[in-house]
Amino acid sequence: MRINKRKSGNGTAARQWLYLYINVPFIFLFKIGISGNYKRRAKQVSQKGFGRTIPVFAVRVPFAFQCEQAMHRFFGLFNIRYGGSKEWYLFPVVPLAILVMVFVWALDWMVVVLGVMIAWWWLQH
Repeated sequence: MRINKRKSGNGTAARQWLYLYINVPFIFLFKIGISGNYKRRAKQVSQKGFGRTIPVFAVRVPFAFQCEQAMHRFFGLFNIRYGGSKEWYLFPVVPLAILVMVFVWALDWMVVVLGVMIAWWWLQH
């Protein structure tokens, strides 16, 4: 079992922000990651590399760590090491990464809505 000491909850099923950042002036570089606070994390990442890191897209989902890890493996071909991190990717991953993030977010809400509908039906009958 992996023991994690980071405050963001990495490695857990807890809800986290799954985010996509862009680096300015290197607008062809994007970072995929997770954090408990994606805006604060963007400032931290900006301090490690050249330029500024700007959030492009973020969704708060359960199992964010597992989604992030799966996306890192899937997009491995486009991986670039930058600013001491290996979570940076070239532009071609952006449309598919956003699609995956929206799908995970929608799936989460579908489960919630289905649960509410079942509870409502059960209370009515």
